[in-house]
Amino acid sequence: MSKKDRKIIMIAQCLVNPYCRVHLLGQNFPLSHELMNYLMQQRVGIVQYPCPETTAMGLMRNPQGRQQYDNIFFRQHCKELLKVPMLMVREFIKNKYRLTCFIGLENSPTCGIHWGKHKVNKYMTESPNPLEDADPGDPVLMGIMAEILSEELLADGITVPFLEFPTKETVGSPKRNQFWKDLERAVSPSLFTDKISPTAEDSAE
Repeated sequence: MSKKDRKIIMIAQCLVNPYCRVHLLGQNFPLSHELMNYLMQQRVGIVQYPCPETTAMGLMRNPQGRQQYDNIFFRQHCKELLKVPMLMVREFIKNKYRLTCFIGLENSPTCGIHWGKHKVNKYMTESPNPLEDADPGDPVLMGIMAEILSEELLADGITVPFLEFPTKETVGSPKRNQFWKDLERAVSPSLFTDKISPTAEDSAE
């Protein structure tokens, strides 16, 4: 690993502190521990922002869908929370550090990357439970905070991969394997320069 490749990553706070998660997502400490170990071993500095749901609604909040968070008040709250983390990212980049990627949380209405069609409750508002038989043609959106972060980075001309942490996936599942492969590609792209199209055999090795 080159000493000149000084790396940072931006992550959602619940990846460091699983207690921030709404109870439906579960508090997967072993998976967070695995992620932190990997980043520390790779000498990747971590920049996190405060959990927007916790700071807006506290720990005793009910699970909600993206629809309920998609309002001007919550969006402004997210922008305020990103001010200092974005200043840190800019300062690191100014000093020749590389922002590798952002890691959000799977099925999070605020920090998820692929929020598809979800069930609605009896009040006809969106629930946090995705449709099991969703149409592949249904629109897929980012969570509110992830969307705003993307806008902030693009405004600075910063383009990095947005990854989702698969909190409910079992060890060895295709989705979990793909997450680690995508993270390794973002953190250590030089390892993949000779691999134009990695195969399943590559990931198994």
